[in-house]
Amino acid sequence: MKRATRALNAVEPEGASREDSGTATLARGLDRSFMAKGDRPYTFDIACQAAAPHTVALTLARGDAESEWEVDCGDREADQFNIPAGAPFTATVTPAKRDTDGLILWRLNTIAPEDVQDCEDDITECGS
Repeated sequence: MKRATRALNAVEPEGASREDSGTATLARGLDRSFMAKGDRPYTFDIACQAAAPHTVALTLARGDAESEWEVDCGDREADQFNIPAGAPFTATVTPAKRDTDGLILWRLNTIAPEDVQDCEDDITECGS
């Protein structure tokens, strides 16, 4: 869990404001809806740790738009996805096999518009 927390800290912009965070087991996966209110953009940051090499499939969806991403467990930096403010969105990680040992850690932050890097909307515009 410490490694995944360090990976999340490694990508968090200095002026980020935490809106939500959580932990899930790889065997259980993640299926969560998030509000994206206000006028500041969001980042959804995700890291995972597993006893053996493992990759999880993350799906981000808003309305009819959906994008799928692969997240490698054990990376030194969390994967970070930009989500503009607006309608609610969902983040889903497909559950692993029951006996898969590991954790998923995630954070939802608001950030300053100038802190958005690469793509402004990783759900609809940039694809996987």
